[in-house]
Amino acid sequence: MKTGGKAYLLLILSIVWAIIIFILCTMPSGSLPKIRIPHFDKMAHSGFFFVQSVLLSLLLRFRTKRRYRQIVFLSTLLTFVYGGIIELLQDRFFNRTGDWYDLLADMLGGFCGAMIYPAILSLFNKLFRINT
Repeated sequence: MKTGGKAYLLLILSIVWAIIIFILCTMPSGSLPKIRIPHFDKMAHSGFFFVQSVLLSLLLRFRTKRRYRQIVFLSTLLTFVYGGIIELLQDRFFNRTGDWYDLLADMLGGFCGAMIYPAILSLFNKLFRINT
């Protein structure tokens, strides 16, 4: 698979994942299943944005050829901004409360995803037998 094909696939996956995050974060809280694990909500936020950050990091790697530090910074920043926008929208338009701790969990997940993207890149290359 050529670099353009990888970037296109990652762009589609990233957009679809961002839509899934938006839908799940703006659903009425009464329609979400009640899980009795302490702080499960924060773990879910971290997990959502971890995946988003990995997708963004890979996309940046294939599309821009930026260095590792730049990719970590940009992916973390983008997940933080997207998480912040969602928290603001929740508070204003979706009858849910915006939460600073959710935003912190979003950013932590985004940072962790960006930090380990090289391992995911290696796995991605092995699965699709690609050279970068």
